[in-house]
Amino acid sequence: MVKKSEQEDLVNDVESLQLAQDGRIFIKASNLFVKKWSKKEPNFIEYFQNECANNALEVTNNIIKKENTLRERLLLSRFKVLAFEIVEKWSKCYERGLKKCNYKQTISLELWTTGYQWVKSNKSIFSTECDNLVQYDIPAGDETKITNVGIDVVKKMKWYTFDQYQKKAFTIWSVTLPVDKLKWLDGVCTCAAFFKKYMCKHVVGMTIRLDHCKPPPAAKNAKIGDKKIVVVDHQNPKNCY
Repeated sequence: MVKKSEQEDLVNDVESLQLAQDGRIFIKASNLFVKKWSKKEPNFIEYFQNECANNALEVTNNIIKKENTLRERLLLSRFKVLAFEIVEKWSKCYERGLKKCNYKQTISLELWTTGYQWVKSNKSIFSTECDNLVQYDIPAGDETKITNVGIDVVKKMKWYTFDQYQKKAFTIWSVTLPVDKLKWLDGVCTCAAFFKKYMCKHVVGMTIRLDHCKPPPAAKNAKIGDKKIVVVDHQNPKNCY
């Protein structure tokens, strides 16, 4: 469907589009994406505009096919029996503790360490308070400084081609924390890592910087890659062990 010479660039653009921080940005970026590729790869753009997928649902479907139906077509009567067996098996997994639902955030030693190291980078930060939340705008990547102009570019989406979107939309991350220091675990960030794991070094780093929490001593000496879990005391989130 896509010429081989264009495949890598197209994949990179799709990945950039997936990182759009909110619905407004996604809509504008997707329109610019279509504009960029409609002449180069019209067949792909037609598919892109007409097809949709639910990744979470597709993952579940894949598990059913791999572990239960073995990718074979089944008679409806047989599938009905199998569906009850699947539900029973999944229910017992949770009942016996083989699978667990996490209702509270846990933070690995690796994340504490990267958050602590991020604090030491001493980045400039702009903050704005609204209601019971404070938003902190921070420079992304290796940059240490940000300006009001740079923030304005991101907030007002001042990009007019998809290439400009890729260059300008990811220069600043926004960390939003509750005013209540004890609720810092409810903080959010616009970076890609947070979208995947609902926690990132920026949230952890900002709370350390603001003295909302204290990192465990091991975080100051730990090597990146250590997967040990550090548990946060949710009654007193300043404590961790």
